Amino acid sequence: MACSLKDELLCSICLSIYQDPVSFGCEHYFCRKCITEHWSRQEPHGARDCPECRRTFADPLLSPSLKLSNIVERYSAFPLDAILNAQRSSYPCKDHEKVKLFCLTDKSLVCFFCDEPALHEQHQVTTIDEAYEEIQREMKEQLATLQDSERGHTEALQLLQRQLTETKSSAKSLRATIGDAFERLHRFLRERQKSMLEELEMDTARKLSDIEHKIQRYSQQLRDVKEGIQILQERLNETGRHDFLEGVAVTSERCFFFFLFFPLFGKALINSRMP
Repeated sequence: MACSLKDELLCSICLSIYQDPVSFGCEHYFCRKCITEHWSRQEPHGARDCPECRRTFADPLLSPSLKLSNIVERYSAFPLDAILNAQRSSYPCKDHEKVKLFCLTDKSLVCFFCDEPALHEQHQVTTIDEAYEEIQREMKEQLATLQDSERGHTEALQLLQRQLTETKSSAKSLRATIGDAFERLHRFLRERQKSMLEELEMDTARKLSDIEHKIQRYSQQLRDVKEGIQILQERLNETGRHDFLEGVAVTSERCFFFFLFFPLFGKALINSRMP
């Protein structure tokens, strides 16, 4: 019965539910667009026929059917085949027994008696069983998609965890390598520093020893020079010619060494310090 009711709402040209149904004298209905395109393929000034009964009309006038349009509109909101095939539910809808209908567009149950048809106009309304199967299928597809996403995220996290572990291990190894390299460098520098300091100490010690030796020698020579100066001054202070000449031989012998060597030592020391 449902199929026969639905068939009454189908255009025989496009085999779809009427869109702007019209008639032109033989009580057969067609979509305005369908019958217009059908006639456009005929002779421009010839008669127009009916695709259903084959009657011809010289100048047919297309008349809209408001009643049929309203039936089509209501059927679009609540498909008659879904309503007539639906089973009664045991759950009451206020004063009415709920008809098993479900709006897939709004994702909500529909009561044929309580809900306004306009609320679900052009919506996809079907039976509870069909809606259950459809939503089950959609949810299974969503579940499969989420499971695939879960596997992808899990694999990505595992990869990142491996990269994290490898990066930490690599950094630790590189840190140890750098530490060892710089430790060897520091050890080499410390040993080199120690060696250079030891060489400096030895060289400094030699120079200091040489300088101290020279200081002692020149200090002694200075004392001898002063002694010679004192002797000469004492000799020059003699007032008597006899006394002055009596000891001149001894004085000359004692001062001969000073005159011969001490000036040379002094000049050599001064020359060594000149740039």
